[in-house]
Amino acid sequence: MSRILALFLSCLVAMPALAEPITITQLRDEFTKRGTVALRVAYLDGFPVMTGEMQGQSFDAILRDCEGPEKACEAIRYVTCHEMQGFSRIEALEVANTYNAGFKNAAAYAEEKWFGQVVCIRLQQEFRGVERYGMRQIFEWQIELEDFLQDMDEAQTDKLAANVLDSGAD
Repeated sequence: MSRILALFLSCLVAMPALAEPITITQLRDEFTKRGTVALRVAYLDGFPVMTGEMQGQSFDAILRDCEGPEKACEAIRYVTCHEMQGFSRIEALEVANTYNAGFKNAAAYAEEKWFGQVVCIRLQQEFRGVERYGMRQIFEWQIELEDFLQDMDEAQTDKLAANVLDSGAD
């Protein structure tokens, strides 16, 4: 009997802690610990949303799969958009398609805003089961954001170079 009890207790110790849903306040606190600035929280269409700034780029973190009065959630969707000055709708779509052709975790899409074309990315994360929300998820978003900003800068540089070549051919 004592061996069975010892085996049972060792299994309990070896089991990772179960994940807990996260509230918008806990999400803001996690980002604050990691140096993210301009953190604002609100509710948009019933979903808790945090707006922050990382690497000079604003983003929204929308909590999903929420339950209870405190809106404790088990998934998050990050979204950010980058203005593509001088890009046509077709060019912005091509940039988004090129981004999606790479091995990225986020999905890119193009849309037209009141000030012109933008390319956006959306990254969905779930933290159910044994995964707790924290540094790993924030780091994954940071890496996706860095890659996205670099790709958008390269697309704008390529367009500028093409325009210079085209005007020099006249």
